[in-house]
Amino acid sequence: MKRINYLLVTIAVLSLAVACNKVTYKKTKSGLAYKLFPSKGKDSLLKDGQIVKFNYTIKFNDSLMDRFNSYGKMPGYVKIQKLEKPTYDFQELLPLLKKGDSVVTVQMADSLMKYQAPILPPNAKKGDRLIMTVKILEVFSVDSVALADYNKEVERDRPRQEKEQQAEMARAQKEQEEMRKKEEEELEKSGEVAKELKEMDAYLAAKKINAQKTGKGTYVTIKEQGTGAQAANDKYVNVKYSGRILRTDSVFQSNAYAFQLGRGNVIRGWDEGLLLFKEGGKGTLYIPGFLAYGKNPGPGSQPFEALIFDIELLQVSDSAITEQRQPRH
Repeated sequence: MKRINYLLVTIAVLSLAVACNKVTYKKTKSGLAYKLFPSKGKDSLLKDGQIVKFNYTIKFNDSLMDRFNSYGKMPGYVKIQKLEKPTYDFQELLPLLKKGDSVVTVQMADSLMKYQAPILPPNAKKGDRLIMTVKILEVFSVDSVALADYNKEVERDRPRQEKEQQAEMARAQKEQEEMRKKEEEELEKSGEVAKELKEMDAYLAAKKINAQKTGKGTYVTIKEQGTGAQAANDKYVNVKYSGRILRTDSVFQSNAYAFQLGRGNVIRGWDEGLLLFKEGGKGTLYIPGFLAYGKNPGPGSQPFEALIFDIELLQVSDSAITEQRQPRH
């Protein structure tokens, strides 16, 4: 931890110097502005074929881009190779560095676009800058040793990555749920929800189908309740199904699908209707269009197409269920 804090302080000092215009820059042949900050070490300069391990940060103008900040995360690795042409990035400077050295580079947005696919925000314009700080942590002359170090860093960083991925998934699910609620509110105000529920009631009455309504408007008939574990939100389920378009009674898809219930991984009608079953249960879901694919139906379907699914709940589990095929839901 102390090592990480020391390195962060070092980079902060370099960034402060850049921000205060206290740095006199040199330029490479490509026009890349840079300033070297040599360490007190006596190591040799980097050579072609060596692999460099480094920490880095990238700022867009004065704002740190957290995606491109390796401190406390996974460091970067690069193999030094003779460049066929200027790259307008820090790799041009590697032959000037040694272990422990730091470098600050300044890339101009308009120049960067000429050399490579840039790491730039969509609103970037001429005159904007990417300021990169790099500190050489280690140098490897043997590929296998570098690979072993890389794998060690991957394992060390895995818990952070998994936590970050979980947070990102939670954020995406929250945004998806908020968007879904907003769409439902708009559909309710427009009268679309009431219209579809009325049409579904009329269909079930005409067919003399005794179905129970659950959730926002999914209708369910239970042929077999099932005797296993109860389906519940956050449980993993595997469902065998046959899907039909209510309007034509034509089958559009039959398969089995495993997913986590109540997470928005399937259409809303599934998340609602499957909660009434236990493992081994069989039944039919009658789903109004606004709880199915809404205004974005699949091929051969109309917007807000009502659907019917004959389902069998094959499995209910506390852990993820692996299967080869995952059809669109």
